[in-house]
Amino acid sequence: MHKYCLECDWQASTAGGTTEAEVSEQAIEHFVETGHTIDSMRLPPPVILEN
Repeated sequence: MHKYCLECDWQASTAGGTTEAEVSEQAIEHFVETGHTIDSMRLPPPVILEN
């Protein structure tokens, strides 16, 4: 999951090991502090290679 601000450069993602709940909490905190609009998109699932 990737969340980002439509009004500034703020962003948060689960790509670095952060949980979806933590990313959502960070997005809410950014909105409360700034009033900026947050949007999100799902990251593609990891590719599993089978030998």
